[in-house]
Amino acid sequence: MRLLFEIGMEEIPARFLEQALADLKNNLQKKLKEDRISFENIKTFGTPRRLVLLVEGLSENQEDLNLLNMGPAKSVAYDTNGEISRAGLGFAKSQGVEAKDLELVETPKGEYIAVRKFMKGEETAKLLPELLKGLVNELSFPRTMKWGDKSFKFARPIQWFLALANENVVEFEIEGIKSGRESRGHRFFGETFEIANIDEYFDKIRKNNVIIDIQERRDMIKSSIEKNCIEENEQVLIEPALLEEVANLVEYPYPIVGTFNADFLEVPQDVLIISMEVHQRYFPILDKNGKLLPKFVVVRNGIDFSENVKKGNEKVLSARLADARFFYQEDLKHPLINNVEKLKTVVFQKDLGTIYNKLERAGKVAKYITEKLGLQDRSETIQRTILLSKADLVSNMIGEKEFTKLQGFMGADYALKSGESELVSKGIEEHYYPRFQGDKLPTEYEGIIAGISDRLDTLCGCFGVGIIPSGSKDPFALRRSALGIVNIILNSKLDLSLSDLVEESLNTLEEAGVLKRNKAEVKAEIMEFFKQRAINVLTDMKYSKDVVLAVLDRDCDNLIEAQLKIEALEKFSKNEKFNKLVAMLKRVGNISKDHIGTDINIELLVEPIEKELYEKSLEVSAKAEEELNNKKYAEYLETILTTENVIDKYFESVMVMDKDEKIKTNRLSQLKFVSEIFNKIANLTLIEEK
Repeated sequence: MRLLFEIGMEEIPARFLEQALADLKNNLQKKLKEDRISFENIKTFGTPRRLVLLVEGLSENQEDLNLLNMGPAKSVAYDTNGEISRAGLGFAKSQGVEAKDLELVETPKGEYIAVRKFMKGEETAKLLPELLKGLVNELSFPRTMKWGDKSFKFARPIQWFLALANENVVEFEIEGIKSGRESRGHRFFGETFEIANIDEYFDKIRKNNVIIDIQERRDMIKSSIEKNCIEENEQVLIEPALLEEVANLVEYPYPIVGTFNADFLEVPQDVLIISMEVHQRYFPILDKNGKLLPKFVVVRNGIDFSENVKKGNEKVLSARLADARFFYQEDLKHPLINNVEKLKTVVFQKDLGTIYNKLERAGKVAKYITEKLGLQDRSETIQRTILLSKADLVSNMIGEKEFTKLQGFMGADYALKSGESELVSKGIEEHYYPRFQGDKLPTEYEGIIAGISDRLDTLCGCFGVGIIPSGSKDPFALRRSALGIVNIILNSKLDLSLSDLVEESLNTLEEAGVLKRNKAEVKAEIMEFFKQRAINVLTDMKYSKDVVLAVLDRDCDNLIEAQLKIEALEKFSKNEKFNKLVAMLKRVGNISKDHIGTDINIELLVEPIEKELYEKSLEVSAKAEEELNNKKYAEYLETILTTENVIDKYFESVMVMDKDEKIKTNRLSQLKFVSEIFNKIANLTLIEEK
């Protein structure tokens, strides 16, 4: 059996479409499983006016239900006289049967009472009406509405239901809207039509100028733009997210080229592109060098070219670009530094003060980082970058909420035009990098240090006043801040201590009188928070997760050193000696893991092999310490492996858990000493054999 189900409605927002289809599919799979109805696959299709499900290979009948529900043991269910007990009666009642319907079942643990239930599977066709009604009623959206006199809520008013099982209508009704075999084509270029069977739907919907497959609409937009919308030496900027949104706004896409006045190109092209993409859902046209041309592509929901659509969109865009040019020209009338004073009135967070307060704290942390890295010659430009880094937030361009995506970029442009140095300008823009996963990272120290300082203040400040991410709640994007710091440090190879950075930031908050929680507790929480983010970043860099976990379990303070240890261990793990090392480490580590202390009494070393291990461990310890001090991590791993033969002989010859308590304790101390040598760079017991 095949099932086709279409929910027809007024146009829903583009952002609702794909999630609604995913939810419909998941909910249907769940319902079919619960109702014991098998199927081969479920496909989804959708446009702004319709959500469509196609189920292939749907079974004609439910599977029969044949269950044996086990109850308590016979000794509990019946008393010594063979009369049923309260426990037995309770089980019978819970199963909806009489005591006489209980049976005894022999199990390996003895006899138990049970109830056997058999239920013949019903015809699927009889179950579908309630199942489809449930799908509609249970579908949720970020926002819903009621319409007319109906109490039912949906994303937009529902206009029709098409529901067919093979050739037959699945009949149901919701608030006066009855299911049938009728559907509707494109709002302006299609008609209402009926279908006799499921295959006919896919033929007629296309003839009525509706492309129901989302990916097909995306491909149509791209191919039509490439064929019809660009001339030689031109390219269209097609952002994937915008392409996805536009494809979900139309039922039949038809790209049209529009133009705008070239005078608007005096405004930075990023501003114009934002205007087109974010506000109007247009695709900008660039030359081959990436310079914006006074042209754009609008995707019409229609089947042919329309001069009215072209002119209408050109007029709307001109008004939008005129606003952008006005904001830009107004901002350039004053130097960027004039905006800094206004930041004293912009609250960052009620307990942490204004944006200006935040900049003051970040400047102090930046001074500490600058000195730690020996960059005193860049101190002036770094501090200037921090002072101006948020000044564009109160500009007309950003402050009017029209172009918030351009914060940093506009600050950089205004800084240059105000006479600031290129390093400061670049630092203002780069201190926001990375803005999202996979984004570019800052390249100059101005942006690097300003970015770390700003994020540290956000992270430590929020933790310090009790704003801590939980579940999906992270209003100040603290996870992103921590990930940004980790990525910047690793990318820029900064020899910095995370612990020292956090301590410095917390001290600054404390001096400002805004730290509301115990500093030591806050620091411990932040360090653990950094550790989890570092695990994510390093694992994304394709290092083995067990190796990353092993190294960071020992130390997550200096990320550059941690990465060097991970690289050495990762490389060593591909060596045939690696599994020997892991096995040896686990053997030593497991037997001594609960022992405390490494004080060894030489006089209690009874067996010759004990003395040999003692001498070898001292030799290896000294050599390992020297190699670690010189960051020779690969050599360190080779060194500790030289103990393999001695340790093997030790376990062959010595009973660690000796009856003499003193000897036993001494042997455990000796193994603990060896174990600590092994685990200097990582908790190697966490490593899996390769």
